[in-house]
Amino acid sequence: MDDNNRNSKRRNKFAGKEDISRESVDSILSAQIDRLREISNTNDETASKIQKSVNTLYEKRIAIDTTKFEQLNRSFIYEMESKLRKVKQPSKGLKWYIAMWVITLASTFLAGYFIHEYREWKEKAVYWYRMYKEVKGIDK
Repeated sequence: MDDNNRNSKRRNKFAGKEDISRESVDSILSAQIDRLREISNTNDETASKIQKSVNTLYEKRIAIDTTKFEQLNRSFIYEMESKLRKVKQPSKGLKWYIAMWVITLASTFLAGYFIHEYREWKEKAVYWYRMYKEVKGIDK
């Protein structure tokens, strides 16, 4: 194979069966690279203009009256806080349920105490009644 012949002409698979010379490929690629450089420079110029415009807008701040927005914001925050307070508090039904449970528990303990006292009183009464009967029987 001859390398000189190979270097001078290359086969381009994208161009069909045509043979394109190296010089024409180089000139096409350099033209495209130059065009890309021009596009890049144009993009850089556009970006710098946009940056200048943004900086100009940033420097020329427009004053806005925000008192209405602040008032709305405060009222919104107040309403949310009040609703959160309501959510954190237990419901009326739960309060009544707990109160009834405490009353039931207290009445159960009191009933147990009084039943215990009644039984003790009954045992003492029976004991003293027997003692009375014994003493009464001795006296007869």
